[in-house]
Amino acid sequence: MRDSFPRSSRRAVAGAVALMLAGSAMAEAVIGVSLPMTGPKALVGRNYKQGVELAVSEINAAGGVLGKPLEVVFQDDQGDNPNGAINAVNKLMQVDKVPVMIGPHYSVTQMATQKTYCNGKVVSLTGGTSVAITHSGCNYVIRTRSDDDVQAKALIDYAQKELKAGEKTAIFYANDDFGKSGQARVVAQMAALGLKPVAVESHNPSDKDYSAQLAKLEKTGAQLVILWAHDTDAALILRQAKQFGLKFKFAGAVLSEDAFLKLAGGAAEGAMSASYFVPTDPNPAVQDFVKKYEAKFKMAPDVWSATYYDATILAAKAINEAKSTDVDKVRAAFGQVQYKGLLADYKCDKAGDCNKQVNIVEIKGGKPVVLSAVRY
Repeated sequence: MRDSFPRSSRRAVAGAVALMLAGSAMAEAVIGVSLPMTGPKALVGRNYKQGVELAVSEINAAGGVLGKPLEVVFQDDQGDNPNGAINAVNKLMQVDKVPVMIGPHYSVTQMATQKTYCNGKVVSLTGGTSVAITHSGCNYVIRTRSDDDVQAKALIDYAQKELKAGEKTAIFYANDDFGKSGQARVVAQMAALGLKPVAVESHNPSDKDYSAQLAKLEKTGAQLVILWAHDTDAALILRQAKQFGLKFKFAGAVLSEDAFLKLAGGAAEGAMSASYFVPTDPNPAVQDFVKKYEAKFKMAPDVWSATYYDATILAAKAINEAKSTDVDKVRAAFGQVQYKGLLADYKCDKAGDCNKQVNIVEIKGGKPVVLSAVRY
């Protein structure tokens, strides 16, 4: 029986099928991102997302991943909401079936989701800083920022050497997982140097009046206050300290971030921070990134943008090193990858920690100035 379908039509259909198959194959290089897209952390999520998008555009311009364009699937984890993060991670694993995901970021959500993904179904790259993230038995997590121990050690070492404030150092922290973890690390690092804080005070996140705690700190004669608080709370604390005429030197974990600086205003002057990234860093790689980011998004990058730009490039390098999207092969490849990034020269240890660096930054003339890059 003669084929009634014209040869030219057969060729057209075959070509269309080939294009469809090629398109399907091209879409195989996919990673997931768990980030806050709604809720109070949505602005953080915007900067996070933009860092990922810039990295992906550069990765694809350089040839993509495994010879294919890299695609990204975003899922909303609502920031520090454990239930939101569990839902986002489940979608990335079960619906999108990604081999690698960027995030979740917040330590509380990273720890809440590890029981979901640490069975080896996906590798997670996070900027969360709680020491527990890479020391709780999960072999499928990679950390791209230095942990709280490094931050605390850098601050205490600098305070000892440059400020001579060791015997007059107090701690003021947020009474949540972030603050408790940070203050515990500061106390431990001080103890390692034979030091003890003159006072330890706490506050509830989103408190508005800190006068009672500040008065207690003043009575101790503290010269340096290590502040382990969220950016909005930290800004209000510094503004109230200035209003009361207190002469503390403040140092902490977020005292160079954009949200803190905008709210703190002139009260931020002289504050020090153990910071991962500031756009004023004269490092040529940082300045090149700042120019590209500003050109693309018409705004300056922040620590979130830089952290997850680096994480995305590190993930792409690991997949290419593994020559596969097999989860176990990709996880093993992180041990081989080295990357000179914005936050650090990355090299991952067995636990999954890839960064032992932090910058000591001071606010001068309203802008963060890098005083020293500390590497351990």
